[in-house]
Amino acid sequence: MSTKEEKPTLGGVRIRQRKRNINVPLDPESFAKSLLEIFSTAKDEAEGDVDKSLELALGGIDQSDLDYNRYADTFFEVVFTGGILGTSSDQKLGEDDELKLNVLASEASREAQGPYIKFIQLLLRKKPFLVKGLEATLCKLLRQLEFFDEVGKTKLAIATALVFNNKLGPLPDKVMQSLLDDAKVNKGTSLEFLTQFCKEFLNRDPIEELDTLFKRARLDDKMLNFFPQQKRSIDHFNAYFTESGLKVLVDLNKKRFSDAQLRNLAAELKMLIQEEGTVKDALELVGSKIEELKLDEKDVLPVLWTTIMDSVQRSAKSNTQQQTHLSVLKLIKTWMKMFQTHCRTSRQELVLMNVIQVYCYEDQGLLKLYPKIIQMMYDSDVIAEDTILLWYKQGSSPKGRQVFLSDMQPFIAWLQEASEEEEDSSDEE
Repeated sequence: MSTKEEKPTLGGVRIRQRKRNINVPLDPESFAKSLLEIFSTAKDEAEGDVDKSLELALGGIDQSDLDYNRYADTFFEVVFTGGILGTSSDQKLGEDDELKLNVLASEASREAQGPYIKFIQLLLRKKPFLVKGLEATLCKLLRQLEFFDEVGKTKLAIATALVFNNKLGPLPDKVMQSLLDDAKVNKGTSLEFLTQFCKEFLNRDPIEELDTLFKRARLDDKMLNFFPQQKRSIDHFNAYFTESGLKVLVDLNKKRFSDAQLRNLAAELKMLIQEEGTVKDALELVGSKIEELKLDEKDVLPVLWTTIMDSVQRSAKSNTQQQTHLSVLKLIKTWMKMFQTHCRTSRQELVLMNVIQVYCYEDQGLLKLYPKIIQMMYDSDVIAEDTILLWYKQGSSPKGRQVFLSDMQPFIAWLQEASEEEEDSSDEE
């Protein structure tokens, strides 16, 4: 009689089942409802005071166990709109209640939106990982800009400006590039928003900060793209922003254009010198560019000096300092006609003196050569005595000022003595 053969087993060994990854489905609506309850409780306790409500809400957020990391976008959608973006109007959270504790429910002013920006600032200090949620929400709001009414657009412009005024962390290129789509540009929506944004931003920060922001947003050379195709011209740009009270933007754009043209001039002059062009050729090139592009000669002078000085290699180890100085003075003498032609006012003379000062300061091998260069410019009628004395008294650059003033003192004394002798001789006559 056969018996059934039993399979061998390992005694005392427990067979562990493999754990399966359980993906919890996203539920932004439940998160938003829980967050709104925190805001509602805070508002009730604060008896409607916005600053106190947001302060208490911040405490409630700290004590809650909500998954802020997973729902960072939803969090800021609630902070800005009181609900979730993208839902239909009848499903929008917070629309029918009386909470109204969000950015778009506040008045269209910096004062009214200030408490919300402060709330976000304090929150990001405690939960810096939420900054990506703020960035994503701003991008989403600007992409949907055309669906807001005029007051809503103004509120968003103020809030966005305050976010960047306070440097809360969103990347400017991600946010501001959201404005550049054809639909919003053609309707004028993007331009209106940009105008309001610039005005609000400049209420607190200078134009230099706005320029830096535009560069980080990669908009510094794309400002015309905010205009519809048929109005995409420098003349229309200048007229629009001048009429809008933002002439500083017009001036900034002119400076950008001028800087670009000056870089091109420097490149062309450098090439001409490398190809052993004559001083006459260089004068024709520079003169034509100044006339054609309406360049200011005081802006051209730094280009001339730097390009000419950089055209000769002076760093050879075999050269002594005396040899270097002699070669530099010879170079200046060769190109002196350039400075005689384009340095004709006291303001231009002072600009040139400071350009040379900074250049000598940054090239330590030329530090002690400054007085000889200025004397050569004086002897060649490029820089006048009055300008030199003005530079000495109050017009010098702060870079190495004391060193240069000390080195120039003998030449200044000589100028003053010569001037006194001239006065004495004229009195005798």
